[in-house]
Amino acid sequence: MSEPETEKPFQVYEAFLRGGQVLLPRASELMELRERGFGELRGKRLFLTPHEGFYLLEKGRITVEGKTAKKITLEELVKSVSGKQPEIWVKYLVYRDLRDRGYIVRECPVFDFEIHGKGPMRRYVYIVYEGGEADLKTLRRLLKRASRDKKDLILAVVDRRTDIVYYSLDFLKV
Repeated sequence: MSEPETEKPFQVYEAFLRGGQVLLPRASELMELRERGFGELRGKRLFLTPHEGFYLLEKGRITVEGKTAKKITLEELVKSVSGKQPEIWVKYLVYRDLRDRGYIVRECPVFDFEIHGKGPMRRYVYIVYEGGEADLKTLRRLLKRASRDKKDLILAVVDRRTDIVYYSLDFLKV
């Protein structure tokens, strides 16, 4: 009888919250995170988007040290970076769901996210909040932009219980 396989422990990286951003020094040691699609390399530091910071902290892959050299919790991190973005938590829930499904998720200026992985097709994700307005003009504009970029448009509909349902939008006829 063979021994059960034990999971290899993963590296926990030390990150710092500076100026509302999570950064990891010594980027040369962070190839594993870069290969998994996390962060933006600037000089010798790896800067994380708020959603990447939340995700890695929640998964236990990083610890985050605040200004007082004290480790901060996920709740404290969310509060400190979400000041001007009240929708950041709901957006994070979509981010987390997509990452957990195996996608590499990048923030995107026109759409909420661009996702990579699981086949050659790249996709844009636009979040629609249940009870919120999904303006048809906006959806038409986003669909036109996605088609021009040769990417699929995925609508992530988040309901009041924070359940997420994904819809592919191929055409819009009104």
